[in-house]
Amino acid sequence: MENIFLNIFLFIGILLIYSGISGMLTDIYRKRSIYKRKYLIFALGIIVILLSIFPRLFENKIMNFIRLMAIYFSAVFIVFCVASILVNLRIKKYEYKAIIILGGYLLNGNQLTRALRKRLNLAIKIYSKQKIKPKIIVSGGQVRQETITEAEAMAKYLIENNIPSNDIIMEDKSKNTLENFKFSRKKLEKLNIHNDIAFVSSNFHILRGKIYASKNKIKAKGEGSKTLWYYFPEAFINEYLAIIVLYNKVLLIYFILALILAIVGV
Repeated sequence: MENIFLNIFLFIGILLIYSGISGMLTDIYRKRSIYKRKYLIFALGIIVILLSIFPRLFENKIMNFIRLMAIYFSAVFIVFCVASILVNLRIKKYEYKAIIILGGYLLNGNQLTRALRKRLNLAIKIYSKQKIKPKIIVSGGQVRQETITEAEAMAKYLIENNIPSNDIIMEDKSKNTLENFKFSRKKLEKLNIHNDIAFVSSNFHILRGKIYASKNKIKAKGEGSKTLWYYFPEAFINEYLAIIVLYNKVLLIYFILALILAIVGV
């Protein structure tokens, strides 16, 4: 049984290396400096692979501790995969009063990425199919080297695709997903909308979006746009890491228990 968890741990390491390399190549292709985070993810992948191999070769308390930690990360990965599938299932169609589109960074400071266009196109599709048109909240501020806000770029695209400007609400203060929901909630309150809400993001991002929406007391259904196949592994493993960090207190408690169990030889 422990070999199964070590194999999953090995797979996580492979995904991390893929993510690091893919991220670095993307930065090179877009002619920008490589973010340090990409190097760290690549290095983390190598460490994880080594840690998944050593317990198969050696037998001591340190290896027992590594096995126990591998169980944690592998179990969380399994739960993460299953939960990600479930939150993306669509059994029936819903009618929404409001749609929140989560932003993403802009290319060259003011251009929509392909992923962000996919989110917008999905929102347009949902909007167009409804008889009673929902309000669309475009959520995203100005980050990194952007020359305009993400909300402004998204609103412009929606208007160009025949969405009436009076149905578009701009939320241009947020810097991350948590803030997307925090500031979008204020827009919803002004609109007096408290239910029948959707948020649109990339499919890999729906689970964390649901968590953050809940933290901000927004009852919303996630609508996920498709992700390019070669980018999906990178995005998926990055979301997994984000979930690990999000529940870092659980990790800390498990770490202490695993350390105690390894020392006493259980």
